[in-house]
Amino acid sequence: MKLILKLALASMKMFLRQREAIIWTILLPLFIIVLFGFIRFDGLGRMHLGIVNEAGERGGAIIAALRNVKAVELFEGAKDQELRELEKGERDVVLVIPEGFDPAGKTSVVLVADPEGKPRETQLAGLVLQRVVDEMVFARSPETARIMVQTEAVKIRNLTYIDFLIPGVLSMGIMQMGIFGVAFSFVSLKKRGILRRLSVTPIRPRDFIIAQVLMRLVALIIQMVVMVGVGVLFFHLHFTGNPLTMFVTGVLGATVFLGIGFTLAGISKSEDQVAPLANLITLPMMLLSGVFFSRSNLPGIVRHITEIFPLTFLADGLRSVAIDGATLVQILPQLGGLIVWSVATVLLASKLFRWE
Repeated sequence: MKLILKLALASMKMFLRQREAIIWTILLPLFIIVLFGFIRFDGLGRMHLGIVNEAGERGGAIIAALRNVKAVELFEGAKDQELRELEKGERDVVLVIPEGFDPAGKTSVVLVADPEGKPRETQLAGLVLQRVVDEMVFARSPETARIMVQTEAVKIRNLTYIDFLIPGVLSMGIMQMGIFGVAFSFVSLKKRGILRRLSVTPIRPRDFIIAQVLMRLVALIIQMVVMVGVGVLFFHLHFTGNPLTMFVTGVLGATVFLGIGFTLAGISKSEDQVAPLANLITLPMMLLSGVFFSRSNLPGIVRHITEIFPLTFLADGLRSVAIDGATLVQILPQLGGLIVWSVATVLLASKLFRWE
């Protein structure tokens, strides 16, 4: 028994000396729990209601009452902005409180919706709004005339979850290819001494790296063609964008993650070291950058932090091009973010990458 205890103690010491093992068994699961703790999955089924308040303070009573409805998530903005969000599918319905609105009754509000494309959301929003305004009016005086909810039908694209998902998964695939594809392969080449042997051949190291990057750009084109093609043919993806615009956006994103991959390959000595580092970088972005669900379900401060993630810029850019038909000019904020990240990661990789 003493021998077993001594061996167990020695094994524990060996385990604690392996930083990678501690990360994989303790820190990484704890990290995932913390990340998922920030995500409100109960909010994924809430109705997104845009509000255009043209009545100023007189419309505040309706907005305050709607904030107490847990099934509704409110977004306030100008009329043109909210109608654009409705057309893009970011809003289920839009409530317009007109300038002449009278909270005492004898007036009406307008519910802009697509009864054909979203009949359930339109009906539910009408019932909720009518109940809210009735309670507000009757609380003042039971004899006051009702505030009527008038529905204004518009035709919008009925985007599905697959329209949201495919550009996000494509951006995630670009990230995985850049970070995991480069980091693991180059660490393996360094560990086996292949890069060192190449450095004494007529092959210039720069040419070898350029060849590796070109190979991954070809893989990027194949990724886009396959995923968009499968989405259009089998899942009725509403693709309206320019493939060349998507490719330019994807190349910028690939540059960012290739730079991160080469950086990790430069500072890691083995696959055991690069794996936790790569996951530490990719997991938060994969879960919080709007790949699988809208970032609107995240708490405010977390949502603002994720706005600067490179995967957020890439996913938002690809999604705007794919389903909104956005041009390069229209996604300049996303392209600008990717350019800044590209410069930073490439400079970092050039400083830290080692051939041995």
